[in-house]
Amino acid sequence: MSNKLDELIASLPKKTVYTKYGPVTGYIAGGAANFRGIPYAAPPVGGLRWRPPEPPVPWRDPLVTTKFGCICPQDTTLFPAFEPMDEDCLSLNIWTPEDMQRSPYPVMVWLHGGGFITGSGSMPLYDGTYFASLGIVVVSINYRLNVLGFLAHPELTAESLSHSSGNYGIMDQIFALKWVKDNISRFGGDPDKVTIFGESAGGASVIALMSSPLAAGLFHGAIAQSSGNVPSLLRKLGESNGHLESAESLGLRFVRKLGFEGEKGTLEKMRAVPAKELLETWYKSVQEDATGTGFTGSWQINHLIIDGHVLNDSPAETFRKGMQNNVPFITGTTADEGTIFRLFLFRGLDDLGMYKRFAGRAFGAAKDKVLEQYMVRDADSAGQAACNVLGSGFFCGARRMARSMSAIQPLTYRYLFSMPPKFFLYQIPGIADWKERFGCYHAAEIPFVFHFMALPGLQDEDRALADQIAGYWARFARMGDPNGDGAPNWPRYTQKEENYLVLDNPVKTGNGYKNKECDFIEELETARL
Repeated sequence: MSNKLDELIASLPKKTVYTKYGPVTGYIAGGAANFRGIPYAAPPVGGLRWRPPEPPVPWRDPLVTTKFGCICPQDTTLFPAFEPMDEDCLSLNIWTPEDMQRSPYPVMVWLHGGGFITGSGSMPLYDGTYFASLGIVVVSINYRLNVLGFLAHPELTAESLSHSSGNYGIMDQIFALKWVKDNISRFGGDPDKVTIFGESAGGASVIALMSSPLAAGLFHGAIAQSSGNVPSLLRKLGESNGHLESAESLGLRFVRKLGFEGEKGTLEKMRAVPAKELLETWYKSVQEDATGTGFTGSWQINHLIIDGHVLNDSPAETFRKGMQNNVPFITGTTADEGTIFRLFLFRGLDDLGMYKRFAGRAFGAAKDKVLEQYMVRDADSAGQAACNVLGSGFFCGARRMARSMSAIQPLTYRYLFSMPPKFFLYQIPGIADWKERFGCYHAAEIPFVFHFMALPGLQDEDRALADQIAGYWARFARMGDPNGDGAPNWPRYTQKEENYLVLDNPVKTGNGYKNKECDFIEELETARL
């Protein structure tokens, strides 16, 4: 299959573009010019492991960019690896309209999800060909994940010019945005009209970039899909936040598990450890805290860091103060965000005793209020209650960000995706009753956003909704306003009316989505601060 695909691509017309670092040659298919696996930074290996990204070494001869680059090291249990895996993974992919002469086109930069531990910009769902047909340049990127992207450690902090460590994955995203600013005009894109968008950890990355002073001016619109709560209780770099040990303490614990505690030349030895061993040790280290993270999500508090460099404060607090990068903004969720996490985040919580201990660790003295709000009757309802708590973190987080953003940005919009999916995106064998168990689950909207209609079982109503959603996203990238082209009106979000668009068949509007539940959650969060 791969050989036939290679032969097909080899037969297609080619296009060469000269970037700041050297020429790249892609191919034309489906009305779009495709450039895959362009290195935007030097390989973060050897002495560059756990350092900020650096520019790639320039090249003279055209670099053939017809294949995706390697994915960053990760566990592929949940999402299959479509490309080889290697630490040399900092590459990006571009889909641009074939006719570049009609440029400049708006640019959309996709940040993939996967909990900061898995995923890549080359997953088939993220194909940008349809957006290119709408006159949009799409860029998807890889960024460092898990321990390679987010390890903090006192020795790393000491050697850093910024006196910080961790957040390397977010630095990669910022570096890629700088690459876009410097080079995208050569692909027909407008560097002054860049929209960042992402789902799950990608949505949390969007919020982090909006909160980071290092990303100011690099994008002009933002779409955060299912970004979660981007918690107010992120780890601080060198001190406890009162509830969680510091990020450096987590790093020290990780190094102890590697067996290097107290040894001279620790960093040199760590940089020589194979990535696979680092990942296995990191997962064990992080999992020790997994059941105590509550609705905030272990993938965020064990990765994003208040380091005083990339993030000066938690994104939630930055938004509350109105200090985020002020750009037009869309945020939203699916209708049943929490259900899918029952399979891998809340293992062992199908038990009333475990659920009570979980609630105690997640909410402290407010445990009884949580148990009263999210009542359980038996083992099965205990697992469902945990998922409901997590789901509230997603849609209440969207409300929090929309409320904060609308206070400073009139072009703020919120959505709820509620079309029951006819497909199952996750690599979990033996689940026949997924429709009943998971409903409109986390990430179900992604194929509609990218108009990826190759999934089995889709019908005309799905294609019609995909037309609507991709159109909203494209118009937002073009104008900062998703309305137009005869689509149902998407009202702006305001703190007074709290309007949102229901992405379903038919598209309709609502207001004040689950406000009572969100008031309850925010009251508990405030009490913890």
